[in-house]
Amino acid sequence: MFSSRMNEFTGRNSLRLNWQKAMDIKNSLLGFVILGLAATSQAAPVADPASRSIEDISACMRVNVFDRGAVRDFQIKTADREGKSKTLKFKVFWKPDKNSDNVRITLQVIQPENVAGTAYLLIREAEEEQLYLYLPALDKVRRVVGGEISQKLWGSDLAFADIKQVQGLLLEGEVQKRADQQVSERPVHVLETTTNMEQTGYRLVRSYVDQESCMLLKAELFSDGKDPHKVLEADLSTLMEIDPWWVVLGYRMTDNRAGTHTELLLSDIYIEERLPKSLFTPDGFHINKD
Repeated sequence: MFSSRMNEFTGRNSLRLNWQKAMDIKNSLLGFVILGLAATSQAAPVADPASRSIEDISACMRVNVFDRGAVRDFQIKTADREGKSKTLKFKVFWKPDKNSDNVRITLQVIQPENVAGTAYLLIREAEEEQLYLYLPALDKVRRVVGGEISQKLWGSDLAFADIKQVQGLLLEGEVQKRADQQVSERPVHVLETTTNMEQTGYRLVRSYVDQESCMLLKAELFSDGKDPHKVLEADLSTLMEIDPWWVVLGYRMTDNRAGTHTELLLSDIYIEERLPKSLFTPDGFHINKD
């Protein structure tokens, strides 16, 4: 087991209302999971990082802790234009397939109290996804379908399309490598992806990938015009190397038009070779496995 901690991480509703709230946060949770799993990366050794091709950069970003089971704590905090905020805490378990891109991800909500105990299971196999939801008030597992990729998640400033790009799953489209730049004096690769506006909500995504760690340090997301609609930035004070891994423990997404922002804080991570199989099945994913 491996653990790293960020020290600063610090009335009863009707069944119908509980179900609606769970559905509202479903897409948000899945999106942030993918972001969080991407926030730990092991850079592939390259003699001259600046010489990497697009394929090299993508592969380097994807070489992460998916090669073993793990558990992680998350905190999402959103703030509106008036400064009002809301927070969600949850625990994430994930189980990869070492021989493919298949993965199973379980989320268990810890706070707030009105949705605590809610759980989600995502099964991704052969490029297809199945999503299951458990509500304590109903004591029943249901299959969930769909979700717009460009829709904002749980009142946050992130859409599922943003999360996929952060993970290193570059959005479908034409990718071009631009001249290297620097982000806070760190050399970065710059990739521009022209995307399908109807599918992602953006016409162009510009990604800044750290050459040393292969972590995404910044992304600019354009919907129209010359200025980015949204900007995603890593908190560089939380970028650290825990040999042989690199971790980022904080991200912030700013919506320049709405004047809002969303923060993601990541706390403990536990890497385990074996997690209970039942934790990743429709029959047992909602049972707490601390």
